[in-house]
Amino acid sequence: MSGGVRHPEPGAVCAVAAATVASPGWWVAQRDRQRMWRSVSSAEHAVRVAQRSGAPVGDMPSLTRQLRSAASGVDAVLRASARDRSLRNETSAQLTHIEAAAADLQSAALHSLRMVAGAETDDVVSAARIEVEALAAGLRAARAVTRPGSV
Repeated sequence: MSGGVRHPEPGAVCAVAAATVASPGWWVAQRDRQRMWRSVSSAEHAVRVAQRSGAPVGDMPSLTRQLRSAASGVDAVLRASARDRSLRNETSAQLTHIEAAAADLQSAALHSLRMVAGAETDDVVSAARIEVEALAAGLRAARAVTRPGSV
């Protein structure tokens, strides 16, 4: 022992690690954390793509930052409550709210993207149709000029 710092025995560290990993509650908490972070990341990604594409996003970038912050708090509770079923149950409602908010933000970003893509698609399809019809009419007129008497 040097400088009054006491290090845990290697066997004690292994026992704590084994008790945590062997605990079904620990695995449930890990699954819940992964599911929550996947939903938050999906929402952030959808909002970033919509923003980069020029789709209207309103305050969604700020809301995804707030969502990430709230998810960090819930994540901390989930990590700490892996062995405490009652605390995990209390956190379950917060987890559900985080995932629902993430799904709402992702859905709104995708809706905005679809709206912009649809408008752009309609415009280009209409312009292409007009151009093709104009070209066909021009070709018919040119053919009529080169072959008099045929229309």
